[in-house]
Amino acid sequence: MLSLIEVKCPHCGARGQLMLPPLGVLIVGPCPECGELVVVFCGRVLPLDKEIILNAPFEEKREHLMTVLTSFLEEYVVRLLKDNSSVQEEGEQETIPEGEAAGLGHGGNEVSDPARQSSKRAISAGEIADFIRLDLNLIDNTDYFKAIFG
Repeated sequence: MLSLIEVKCPHCGARGQLMLPPLGVLIVGPCPECGELVVVFCGRVLPLDKEIILNAPFEEKREHLMTVLTSFLEEYVVRLLKDNSSVQEEGEQETIPEGEAAGLGHGGNEVSDPARQSSKRAISAGEIADFIRLDLNLIDNTDYFKAIFG
């Protein structure tokens, strides 16, 4: 079963849904509302500078993307360590709450997975409309298809 995730544009706040990409996959694309570029990574939607990504030399593009991803990872690791900082009994293993490994835990523009919340609920008319409006148009795009279906 495909999992849909809720996303929020960090530029304009527009909300939408996409299919949950595999862990470690970077999806770079424009927000359908404001046209600004974002990157979806580990369950988070991060802002990109459109001018740099579209017009800057390769090295500047790489540096910008690395800065955005590094900043996210630094915040994530600090939050993860703070959340798991309680003293544990000897022999007790530290665990990451379900969803945290995929970046689905805390944060402002995080992604939530409604399918994981209730696998028995029906797909809403809005979810179908969003799929038709957003994802169906991209199904013939080889890179998009591989990112979603592996």
